[in-house]
Amino acid sequence: MTCVKVERRARIVMIRLNRPEKMNAINSTMENEFYSVLADCDRMADVSCVVLTAEGANFSSGHDVQQVAAETIGGQEPATIQGKYWVHTGDLLPPWRFSKGLVVATKGYVGPHANTILLAADVVIAADNSRFSWEESRVGVGAPYGPYALMPFHFPIRVMKQLWMTGGWMDAQTARQLFYVNRVVPLGQEEQTALCFAEQIARMEIGDLVANKRGTHRLYEAAGLSAMVDVGRDPYVPSAEAAVAKEHHLRLIHEKGVRAAVRERDTGWDDEVSKV
Repeated sequence: MTCVKVERRARIVMIRLNRPEKMNAINSTMENEFYSVLADCDRMADVSCVVLTAEGANFSSGHDVQQVAAETIGGQEPATIQGKYWVHTGDLLPPWRFSKGLVVATKGYVGPHANTILLAADVVIAADNSRFSWEESRVGVGAPYGPYALMPFHFPIRVMKQLWMTGGWMDAQTARQLFYVNRVVPLGQEEQTALCFAEQIARMEIGDLVANKRGTHRLYEAAGLSAMVDVGRDPYVPSAEAAVAKEHHLRLIHEKGVRAAVRERDTGWDDEVSKV
């Protein structure tokens, strides 16, 4: 493993995102490694729960947009996961299919693709400095595709619209009020609190745990989730103007770096108005 650290604690497996110098941006390698560990834990009868946390000051900025820009603008060969382009699979991702307990501990910045993991998690513990962001939506997205189809099951419609349509964000306290996270704790206590929840989950009989989780997820799929995922497979074709703006954003990332691109992306946006 090069982008995650893995530690075994009896019936609990700790996974740490490990690119702190890149705000734990999720590149194709990290995503493949994370899914590989989840698959191993699913197969192991003596593992009941996975705790996902991160090295450094931030949980994750989301997709590694530098890799996206290199593949889109720079001519780099696009990476794949399970035979599909790694950024947009148009389907529910492996964390939703993971049959054991999945507890996440966040801190600092939590970008859009990182939120797809939270949307599928069973328990989320947030440090009080967590910022849950969909701000990258400001440079253009289509219908809530694949894993983002879980958003309407978490948020009231006006919250989802503010996050998805106009690139909004929320702090830890608002996320708790919306039940997006289970607990908000002082920075530095999030990992230990997540472990306490994982230890509770690990006390469950494993067959009951798996059956209850699968049954719960099937209820949501029967309630419309599967159809909403299908909506995301209907490709959104942006206007010529929107396509040019997106290409400009990616070219700026590729040539001048993420910081410059984000600065331009957020120019003129009111941070307080964007906050849910």
